[in-house]
Amino acid sequence: MKDREVRCIYYDYEGNCLKGREGTFWDACQTCNKYKPVKGGAPARKNLKRQKMEKIQKRDIKRMLNDYKN
Repeated sequence: MKDREVRCIYYDYEGNCLKGREGTFWDACQTCNKYKPVKGGAPARKNLKRQKMEKIQKRDIKRMLNDYKN
């Protein structure tokens, strides 16, 4: 099943669903059969800032090691 990353119209806030469900976005909204996405809603994306910085740092370390060997 494809993940539902857009907020449901019945999702009020974490722990509260207007249909009486758990209201946890990453658990209940992903499997709820009453799910209806918000029109024009943006997907809930993760903040990848730390992962990008680690990738850049690894690349820089590899470059420094290659320069040191040569």
